[in-house]
Amino acid sequence: MYEVNLEKRVDLFCAYAAPFSNWITKDNENAIFTICSASARIYNTVKTGLMMRGEPGMLHDRFEQLDLKAALLPRERILPFPKAEDRAAWEALLPETRNRWIALAETYIDYEWPALKVEHYRDYWRSGELHTRTRAIFERRSVLGILAIAECIEGQGRFMDQVINGIYVICEETTWVPPLHRLHAKENMLECMPDASDHIVELVTCATDDLLIWIRYTMQTWLDEASVRINRRIEKEVRDRLLDPYLKRDDYWWMGFNEGIRVNNWNPWCNSSALMGFLMIEEDSERRAEAVRKIMRSLDVFIGTYPSDGCCDEGPGYWGPSGGGLYVALELLATATNGVIDIFQEPLIQDIGNYIYKAHIHGRYFVNFADGDAMPLIGGDVMYRYGRSIGDPDLQRLGASLPEGEPVIHIWFEMYAQLQALFLERERLESGAKAPYVRDAWLPATQVMAARESEGSEEGLFLAAKGGHNLESHNHNDVGSFIVFVDGYPLFIDLGTEEYKAQTFGPDRYELWYLQSQYHNLPTVRGVLQQNGGQFRAKDAEYAKSLEVSRLSLDIADAYPDAAGIAEWRRSFMLCRGDEPYVEVTDQFRVKEATNAIFYSLVTPCEPIPAADGALRFEYAPDRWAVLTFDHAVLDAVVEPIDKMESRLKRNWGERMYRIVLHERMALEAGTRTISIRREQRR
Repeated sequence: MYEVNLEKRVDLFCAYAAPFSNWITKDNENAIFTICSASARIYNTVKTGLMMRGEPGMLHDRFEQLDLKAALLPRERILPFPKAEDRAAWEALLPETRNRWIALAETYIDYEWPALKVEHYRDYWRSGELHTRTRAIFERRSVLGILAIAECIEGQGRFMDQVINGIYVICEETTWVPPLHRLHAKENMLECMPDASDHIVELVTCATDDLLIWIRYTMQTWLDEASVRINRRIEKEVRDRLLDPYLKRDDYWWMGFNEGIRVNNWNPWCNSSALMGFLMIEEDSERRAEAVRKIMRSLDVFIGTYPSDGCCDEGPGYWGPSGGGLYVALELLATATNGVIDIFQEPLIQDIGNYIYKAHIHGRYFVNFADGDAMPLIGGDVMYRYGRSIGDPDLQRLGASLPEGEPVIHIWFEMYAQLQALFLERERLESGAKAPYVRDAWLPATQVMAARESEGSEEGLFLAAKGGHNLESHNHNDVGSFIVFVDGYPLFIDLGTEEYKAQTFGPDRYELWYLQSQYHNLPTVRGVLQQNGGQFRAKDAEYAKSLEVSRLSLDIADAYPDAAGIAEWRRSFMLCRGDEPYVEVTDQFRVKEATNAIFYSLVTPCEPIPAADGALRFEYAPDRWAVLTFDHAVLDAVVEPIDKMESRLKRNWGERMYRIVLHERMALEAGTRTISIRREQRR
């Protein structure tokens, strides 16, 4: 019985260990870490070779001779926002903002802090289901953050008892590491029970430290009035769970010190939280300087692996912790050194920032290739601050145009970000800025293009398309896919992803239907789908733009395995402006043997309505229609409702989606197929 459960746990932990699971026993569990690490290095060497920019040292080398002990301000002089006792600053917040936070906190004034059941922790290893098993973890943190901010705003003590309750409830947790992230612990990898020995630096630990560090910063005086033990407890937990493990270990994969492993959003996310801790908690100036130097080295790895065009290949939903997380770390370094450490004028740092408005469609909609949501919860405040730091008014305008909503329970609560947003809200709103709506964007390293009908407006057609490869971070098998919006509304879309679970990061990841090429806007040949891996990629990309036309063409044949029998497949995307604008997607292909087993998928949230001329009509907004035309003499259209969506997809798209499948009627060896998308003139 033990051996069966053990093998399942290994599969849940790491696909790299699967070939060796037949000889793993309880006595040699430490070997698993070696296997996973070695296999990961081999696996990621190819990936790193594809993406490495080769610009290490932007921080560490440039400031290697800087005396960090002297350059770093003492913690009492680092003042990113007002403390709670500064009543004038807190009472100057917008009245509607004050009322919103206080009303939200009042719903939790009698909150019964939910238990973290060990059975949930253990059950993850049995089921692989993550969302409900971690619900209470995130709920506790969100509620504490809400109560703390409301108390700072109101200043009457109504929420103070519950703030203290929440601090202690979280500090008493055996571990802040959720079961999924036990993968990143070297010790006790196979143990399914939580233990204090699990203190490692990972995302939930870092987010928790962020929360407690800034509660201590804002409310330190008030908490000391209740008891000096409260702040002492916060400091102890931050040291034990974040600062000491960070300095002790160099083998966390996300640090980037292990050769051949490409880091992702974990790097700036964890490093920025560690930086917060060492700047605001650490008293030993030697340790403080040593840690900041190490953080700078680690951030250099992240910067060095970023694509040269600034594109976040994890998708806009991950720009917040990746590009935005890098900004937070750089902002803190500049603040803590009074501007001595400042790299905001570096072209790559600027491109990492301006990528996000190139990927913006309208409102909360972004070009959501890879994992993530079509409407990601990206704070406009970090864009605004980033734009201000790099001197990019378009980035500032996008940040100012995005409204700040209420914090979402059961998802990350970032105290630093929430506080920054509070004290920037008036400035952002009073600017009256509108999103820049850039007409054209081309990101050559990642082969992503975006084009809209008119500069400065969401009205009209919007097209985005991608090439790239199928070993991107948070990859979907989507080389050659595209997105079309009309007047800021979705027409043909990228679904995004569902709630994460063990399978999301396991060896059978691509059995998840929404990651497969047949559920992206792509062809399928002989029933063979695109495969994951760096060798499955686009080539020979050609991009051009003018006032009249924006166009991308690329060869996607290599994105499919040999079993598809594709000899050539060139796919072209075109947005034509003018009196009657349209989007056109053309496939020119040749297969090795004649077949009619070819179909083209199109995914849409709009119900397709057949028209008399064989076209399909879509009401994308009330009394607004778009038309899809294709050669119905050679293609049959079948409309399939997508009825297997769960919570995350429903949040983005509603209860029902549709897949249009255009089937070849006759067997053929070569052909050219074109679809055209137009906005129907209002009647």
